[in-house]
Amino acid sequence: MADQVAPDRPLTLEEKKAAARERARLAREQQAEGAGAGLTVTDAAAAYIREVADREGMDHGVRLRIHAGGCSGLEYSIDLIGKGDLPEAAERQIESNGVRVLLDLKSAIYVSGSVVDYTTSLMRRGFVIKNPNATSTCSCGDSFGV
Repeated sequence: MADQVAPDRPLTLEEKKAAARERARLAREQQAEGAGAGLTVTDAAAAYIREVADREGMDHGVRLRIHAGGCSGLEYSIDLIGKGDLPEAAERQIESNGVRVLLDLKSAIYVSGSVVDYTTSLMRRGFVIKNPNATSTCSCGDSFGV
């Protein structure tokens, strides 16, 4: 699915539904195989998470959630996880680059195959999520649509 190219036109409702069903199917298959959501945390993002977690006395991990909102319809939420926090009943845990990422199942469907990076520039400092499932994004990159 990551190798598909977005069409030059807006997707129809039926195409969006079919893509969502395919993402859900792939996430269920990965979960049944014991695999993660195919989420990768880069060296830069992992280093930043560890640095902030150590400073705050938290575990080396984050909880990543997708919420309705933002310019494009869905937005990311990333929060540090507390010492000894375990995944909730409807969450899965992914280990990437030495940090834990907790994802609820709905969010896992939307971020399957994504890369979580951390960038610092004159214009922006923060997490950047390269999401192959996004069919649209806002100009600031904080929200996306499927």
